[in-house]
Amino acid sequence: MVGWLAVTGLALANGYKEEAEQAMGLSFDMDEVENRVKRKDAPRSPAAAAPPVSQMTPAEQYELQASYAPARLPLEPNSKLDGVVVYRDRALVTRSRKVEVPAGGSEIEFSGLPWALAAESLQATASGAAIVSVELESGTEVEEGERTEAIRNELEGLTGELGQIRDRIEALLAQRAYLRTTLLSPSAEKTAPGLDQVKGTLTYVGEAERQIAAQLRTEQEKAEKLDEKMSPLLSKLDDPFATGRTVRVEIRADKGVSSQIELTYQVWGASWSPAYNARLDESTSKVTLEYYGVVTQGTGEGWTDARLALSTANPAISGDLPVLETWWLGSGASMAANLSNGEGYYDQLDNRAQNPTPLLESAVEGTLATTRSGGAVVFPVDGRRTISGDGSPQRIQIGSQTFGALIELSAVPKLVPEVYRRARLKYEGAAPLLPGPVATFAGADYVGDGSIATVVPGEELKLAVGTDDQFKVERNLVNRTIEQVGGKKAVRYTFVYRIAVSNFSGKAQTVLVSDQIPVSQREKVVVELVGATEPRVELPDDPAGLLRWSLALAADEKKTIDLSYSVTFPREEEDAVRYELDQAY
Repeated sequence: MVGWLAVTGLALANGYKEEAEQAMGLSFDMDEVENRVKRKDAPRSPAAAAPPVSQMTPAEQYELQASYAPARLPLEPNSKLDGVVVYRDRALVTRSRKVEVPAGGSEIEFSGLPWALAAESLQATASGAAIVSVELESGTEVEEGERTEAIRNELEGLTGELGQIRDRIEALLAQRAYLRTTLLSPSAEKTAPGLDQVKGTLTYVGEAERQIAAQLRTEQEKAEKLDEKMSPLLSKLDDPFATGRTVRVEIRADKGVSSQIELTYQVWGASWSPAYNARLDESTSKVTLEYYGVVTQGTGEGWTDARLALSTANPAISGDLPVLETWWLGSGASMAANLSNGEGYYDQLDNRAQNPTPLLESAVEGTLATTRSGGAVVFPVDGRRTISGDGSPQRIQIGSQTFGALIELSAVPKLVPEVYRRARLKYEGAAPLLPGPVATFAGADYVGDGSIATVVPGEELKLAVGTDDQFKVERNLVNRTIEQVGGKKAVRYTFVYRIAVSNFSGKAQTVLVSDQIPVSQREKVVVELVGATEPRVELPDDPAGLLRWSLALAADEKKTIDLSYSVTFPREEEDAVRYELDQAY
């Protein structure tokens, strides 16, 4: 036994410390941590040297947050989350603490708050006491105090445990080295060992190796668990805000009182966007519009069991009225480019005149709870909700309303041999519709995706509700003639197309059919509409060359439209024009 210990001590003296630390697999340098704890080094996080958040722009806040994001830990709030109002680009959070306030002045801390909160938005109220000030603690204000001292004491104890583990691993590594280098090394004696002696040595070494390997695994598992404990403590030591920011609320009370203190703040990294389901009841021609809010927040602050509301307000848009500057022509850019600046916002969105067909007037069914706040609409969400702070989206239903609709049938047989359904209704909802995606259903069948633009109460809402397979649509070229005109100086092509629509729905229906003829952009190329066998319908702002027909079809009826037009052009341009016609028609 004495000889064994002596050998082990000799092996340790030869040095297995580095190999032992590699076997422990720590995420930090153990000697460096021990020295830091003993020296009481100051925090090294970028946040510690940063100016107060109130002096930063949102972009600077995000940049600073990203600079040390890998070291951030889950927030550790010491307050209760009461409610959240989500805006289009941020959120307003309300938290509360119930504390015993002595007579005179005192200071209450709200810790564990998200890093990206806006300092200028901080507000507080206190029952039975007056608020003196509300301040966001900055990195330069954090001093060595009880929290930091407690972290250092805990780290000191854990590093001591790690040191003992390292010593035990070193001893085990030395024992394994002795087995391999001494017992199994060739003997200097001239007499070779007997077979039984060799077998005994190998058996002993094998069993000892297994025991050492098992003990090494045990020590490595202990080191891994201690590493998991120490990593967050090191992050806290490096960064006083690793588990969240701290807000100090100074209050004053005339006498001792039990006070409920509420803190509200805006936080970046949260938003919501609208989404809709539109359901057509084919038996009643009513459309039920379901309103949803898709909430996303990556603030790191879990909104657990919170009262939630969604606001249409967009604080990112300045409250100041935009100012029109002088509109110059010919100031360096082309005249056409400068004139194009005359397009306003609504012109660019292609807001054209509404379909003149009158809409149905019907009572709105269903409810959509809303309130108004500062010109915006707020949708309170029923019950309490939990929204993770990891940035994953959550779809929340806000409500639903049902409207009477005019169901129109339309076909563009040149492009698709189908009859499409569209619901048009006068939107009289409780709140404006914000732009967002809409999933459309006809009965229980999903018929496709679309989008809704901004619609305010009283405006028209159009919803595509898929195709109707009870119709058959065909479009065929039935004749094309080529003739020379103008003393053989010009060529005229004449086309005749036949469009057929069949109604198998079992009831009378009207289908709006659209087609087109080409529009010439050259003076010597002349396009003429020869004729159509059905009267045309003209809608306001239809583009040039667009033709429409309204076909009233009885049950099981088929109607056809023969459309003919001609294109006349100089003979020398025949090859070019013919190529264009063949490509397009």
